[in-house]
This record gives sequence, C-alpha cells and structure tokens, in this order.
Amino acid sequence: MTARPARARSRRRALLLELSRAQPVASLRVMVWTTSLTMVVCGAYTATAALVRGGASPPGGAFWVAVAAVVAGALIALGRRWYRTWHYHLLQPCTGLAVALGLHLDGGGAASAADASLCVVLAALASFFFPWTTAGVHVLVNTALMVLALQSVPGVGPGDVVALVGSAVTAGLLVGTLSRLTTTAVLAAELDALTGLPNRRGTQRRLLEALPTPRAAGALSLAIVDLDHFKQVNDELGHAAGDDLLCRAATSWTALLPPAALLGRWGGDEFVLLAPLDPHRTAALVDGLRAALPPGRSCTAGVTGLAGADHLDAALGRADQALYAAKRAGRGRTRVWSPADAPGQPWLDSQPSMRSDSGSSGSSGPEAPSSGASSGSMPTAAI
Repeated sequence: MTARPARARSRRRALLLELSRAQPVASLRVMVWTTSLTMVVCGAYTATAALVRGGASPPGGAFWVAVAAVVAGALIALGRRWYRTWHYHLLQPCTGLAVALGLHLDGGGAASAADASLCVVLAALASFFFPWTTAGVHVLVNTALMVLALQSVPGVGPGDVVALVGSAVTAGLLVGTLSRLTTTAVLAAELDALTGLPNRRGTQRRLLEALPTPRAAGALSLAIVDLDHFKQVNDELGHAAGDDLLCRAATSWTALLPPAALLGRWGGDEFVLLAPLDPHRTAALVDGLRAALPPGRSCTAGVTGLAGADHLDAALGRADQALYAAKRAGRGRTRVWSPADAPGQPWLDSQPSMRSDSGSSGSSGPEAPSSGASSGSMPTAAI
C-alpha cells in the first residue's frame, strides 16, 4: 500500500520537473521579454486593426481584448523579477483564450481568420521554449481553442480552418527544430572540453537561473574551490599531469554531489559549486571533495550563503573573500564567509595576496589538507 503513494509522488515530481524545464537557448530572461513583447505587439496590432475596421463606430469587444493583451504584456515586463518558467504554462492557455475570445467578438469573415494567425505565434513560442512533449500539449490546446472559436463565427469556411491549423503546426515544428539545433551549439559552447563540466559561460548562465527570488524558500550556498599549488604541478610534473588532476577532480567530485548541485570549471584550477544546502553543510560537502582528491593533493575553498534577491557578483565576491582568508590561513581548508573576511580589515589588507597559485608562497610542494578547517567554526553572516 505504501508503494502507490510513493509512485504517485514520484510521478508528480516528474511532472513538475517537466513543467519547469525550458530549452537552454530559452533562458528565463528570453522567455519573459519574448512573451511580453509578443503580447504588446500583437495586442497593439489587433487593436489598431479593430479600430480601422470599425471606422467611426465605437470600439468593440475585440478592441478591448487586444488592449487587455497589451496591458498584460507590460505587466509581465514590469514583474519579470517574479516570473518563473512554469508560469508560462498558465499564461499560454490564457493567451489562447484571449485570442479565441477576440475571434468570437470580431464579427467573423476575413477579420477573424486574420486574427487567428496569432495562434501560429503561440505555437512557435511554445516549441521554442519547451521540450517537444510540453510544446505539443500547448499547441494542441491553443489550436483546439482556435478551431472552436472559428466554428462559432460566420464567414470562415473549413478550408480556412485547415489552413490555419496547418500553419500553426508547421510553425511549431520549424521553430522547434531550429531551436534544438541552436541548443546543440549553445551546449557545446558552454562545456569545458577537458573536464566535461560547464565552463565559465555555462556556469554563469546556470547560476543566474538558480538565484533565489525574494519569496524563495530553502537553503542555497555558493563555493569557490581552488586546487592548491596547481602551477607547481604543471611546472614540476608537466601540463599532462595538471590536466589529469583536473579531470580526476571533476570526475570524483561530480559523483559526490547531491542531485540538485551544480559544479562548473570557472577557469584554470578554480571551480564553482552551487549546492541546495546551508553554508556549513556545503562546507562539509567541500571537505568531502577534498578527501576525494588523489593522495598528496588538496584544495582550498570559500563558501557563502545565498538569500532572496542576492546578486551573483556579490555572492561570488563573498566566496572569493572567504577563499582569500582560507589561503592566508594555510590552505587545504574550507572557510565560510564572515564579515571579518570583507575588504578593509587591517589583518587582511596587511597580508600578501595568494589568490593565484603562482608558487610565491614559498612552499616546495603540494601541502596536505588541514584538519583545522574553519567550516565548522566560522559564523555565517546574514545576507
């Protein structure tokens, strides 16, 4: 009996995950602005056409539906901070209903057939934004609404309906195919060829998409992880050994991460980790990553928490400050950011910079991980 609720929960989670997915080329920013611009432009076009057709007559219902679309598009742009991917699954059928209502109020004939072409735009957007299955549901729902609306108005024949349905399906297939070809190129450009992890560009895009909103719940932390004395590995053992260390670190670390975590190569020997954990649990996770490195190798990390409306640059800055402090304390440790790590602290400013593994620290080789990591003792600042 207990297996059925578990399977039901699993199916619900899978459905929610599917609804929250989007094509990589269709970032949340692209979705918001494309949807907003489409509603404003199409609404303005429809409203203008309704006024021209009406001549000196007072504006009819179709005009006011178009005006409502313009207002809704403007509100989406203004409220883009709170917009999420799954919201589009509500907005798409609502827009289809608005188009259907406009067709019904337009009086039929060529005017209704012309306005029905807006469903072609909706089909193209759905196929551009979402995977085939989800996009197909949207196209099917909006096409059905359009067919029902056209059947209720005079002057539109079966041939017009077939032509419009064919246009919507064709536009969806064409735009969907092009977006997937573009996605392949985008993903290839966002992967690090050596480690297979997201590169700096790919990591930055994923981090921006994962930043919490002011109303978001749940812990989230960001860590910057540096391999200790990586330059010495290249200089003393050769670049092939350095490449091997990077690959082994990426492979072993990926296997230890929770499913929702993100690990990317930020550049050189520097990695960025985003984990759905509080800062101290993320620090403990990083300590586990350190233990998974080959014998004699170590890493240093700085960790900070993320809160609602946090900025990526600010979070990266805090993690970087904690990393500086951890390196000055001896490397091979993890430090959670505290206000003492911020710039302007005399004890920090008086120390030479060790941000880059340039070998200037005077150490003759890779150091062993420190057992006195500060991850369990440093307080987490409120952000």
